[in-house]
Amino acid sequence: MNHRQQGTKTGLFALLLLSLPALAAGQVVTVPFHWSAPTQGTQAVSYNVWVSRDGGEPRLEATAQDTTWTLQADLGVEYRVLVQGVDALERDGAMSPPSDVVFLPELQPEEGGPPLNASFRPNYPNPFNPETTIRYGIPEGAQNQRIALELFDIRGQRVRSFEPAETPGWHTVLWDGRDDAGTLLSSGHYIVRLVCGGRTETWKMAMVK
Repeated sequence: MNHRQQGTKTGLFALLLLSLPALAAGQVVTVPFHWSAPTQGTQAVSYNVWVSRDGGEPRLEATAQDTTWTLQADLGVEYRVLVQGVDALERDGAMSPPSDVVFLPELQPEEGGPPLNASFRPNYPNPFNPETTIRYGIPEGAQNQRIALELFDIRGQRVRSFEPAETPGWHTVLWDGRDDAGTLLSSGHYIVRLVCGGRTETWKMAMVK
């Protein structure tokens, strides 16, 4: 990473990923970011925005005049964003920690008929705020078996139960970030679990605010 001469410290940062919209195949998605102004050292008058793609070296993407910036994200690419304050003498400050990973999966048509076993396809968007679409598959012969679709927080507490489809094939359900009582849940990781007969599958999702 090629930096200009480092100036006095301009940290610390709190870099936040804001909402992610629902996706459509082939689109470029705008992903808003916001960060807090540095709390130590020289005051920043602008910010360098660095972006890492698919785990590569961060590259300078833009200069922001305030504490917001919007990433133009392609589907199927993994992004991390970092910011760096610049003071009135055009000296670069310390780099922020990288943001959470932004990954927007390329959407594929639900082809090929029912899966051989109960399974998930990637939810979208992920991370999300506050809605995401969960995609799950029911195999042939499952009509007479117990089928359950439930959501748990990272501590293993069940927070939401869905009424799953029982017909073979691929199905979707929209989760609005709320528990069974209608309360909007906090940011964090959640596990969706599909039980179909004697088989159990899980999928991890991240809600951000």
